Amino acid sequence: MIQFTIVSFTIGCLLLSLPPSAWSKEMKAAGPVLTLDQAVDLALESNRPLKTATLEVEKSGEATDAMRTQRLPALNLFGISGQRLTESTFSFKQGAFGSFPGVGPVPGTNTEIKEPIRWSTFLLATAVQPLTPLLRINESIRLSEVTQEVVQEQRRDQRHVVVNKVKRAYFEALQIQSGLEATDEAIKFLQELDRMVAEEVTRGRALRTDSLEVKTRLAEATHRAVTLDSALASQKEQLNELLGRDVQSEFSLAPVSSIPGTLADPQAAVKEAMERRPLLKATRLRVQQAEHDARFKELQYIPDLSVIALHIQGINIGQVLPEKISIAGLLLSWEVFDWGRKQRELGEKRRAVEQTRIGVLEAEAQVAVEVRHLFRNLQDAQSLVPVKKLTLEAATDRQRVTMSRYSQKAAVLQDVFQAQSAVADANHQYQDALLGFLTAKADYEKAIGEE
Repeated sequence: MIQFTIVSFTIGCLLLSLPPSAWSKEMKAAGPVLTLDQAVDLALESNRPLKTATLEVEKSGEATDAMRTQRLPALNLFGISGQRLTESTFSFKQGAFGSFPGVGPVPGTNTEIKEPIRWSTFLLATAVQPLTPLLRINESIRLSEVTQEVVQEQRRDQRHVVVNKVKRAYFEALQIQSGLEATDEAIKFLQELDRMVAEEVTRGRALRTDSLEVKTRLAEATHRAVTLDSALASQKEQLNELLGRDVQSEFSLAPVSSIPGTLADPQAAVKEAMERRPLLKATRLRVQQAEHDARFKELQYIPDLSVIALHIQGINIGQVLPEKISIAGLLLSWEVFDWGRKQRELGEKRRAVEQTRIGVLEAEAQVAVEVRHLFRNLQDAQSLVPVKKLTLEAATDRQRVTMSRYSQKAAVLQDVFQAQSAVADANHQYQDALLGFLTAKADYEKAIGEE
């Protein structure tokens, strides 16, 4: 008897030391309501990895625009200023500049002119307009444009990943909140039961051990509520991080209505995924990338022919060399013999094209398998939810009947405990089933490329 009294006193002190909100947690809004759609919109606007992917698309666009400028003439200015290391000697034979009446040959004899070492400056200005290189430049631009499309599809996939993560985090937070609400109901139930048992003990119709057991279960439920409250706070912080805002931003959750009437045909779902999956589109675009890359290598067999305009201006170069030279014409560059390098590089690119084509077939097969698998998972999860809901309703009704029978002395306290445990277990299974369905639905939507 003394031992029971000590235990009862200890549990009572523990419960009395808790704040009132821990005894019976009133589910109050912790901030403005944040619906699932609002959370998704916030994430698409502010999620940091998604912003990084958007910047990658913009970088790719800048690279393509920069490549287009290679079609225009290249204007260059070069300058050389320095001193010759040796003297320059220029020899002119007799009559090198012609023979004139009354004068004779110019020069009259073989003549040598020495230019002393001096500091000289040469300025060279060129304007080159590519002709045949335009073929390779245009191919490079097309390759860059396809690469930009690949990056855009990767960004779309990142959007789908972010949406999927936000939905999962939101559903997990809802599950924790539902568990918290169920625990709150359990606390209220145990508080009422504790009051009833205490009255029975006072009247001598129940044992003190019954009261202690009720108080123990009440303390356990209160502890579970505190634990769930902490878990919900952590889950909300993770969700805020996905939304790209302050992790301590307060908000409350809104229920999600998500049980659809019927599901689409799996074959139609596979077809939709084949048309909409971003990474699958990116894989197909990589075939075009490889083809443009191979075509670029083929064009390297063509000599480089360009139009060039050149002007040279000399400063302090002496009296012999001309100070100005201007040239306009054609510039030819051709690697005549490359020891088979171009052929081997072209062979490598052609094999890369075959690899990417095989990769497309593999990616399509994987998508088909994934979509059908997730479709079956969604069907299974959807069919389980109403079963668990009915189980919960039945357990709740049995608890009500058992409580009524206990108040009329037609049931013992253990029957009440069993009924309450059955309700808690049924609620847990229902929440798991609902979360499983919501998660399966989110994964299925991501698999078919739904925006």
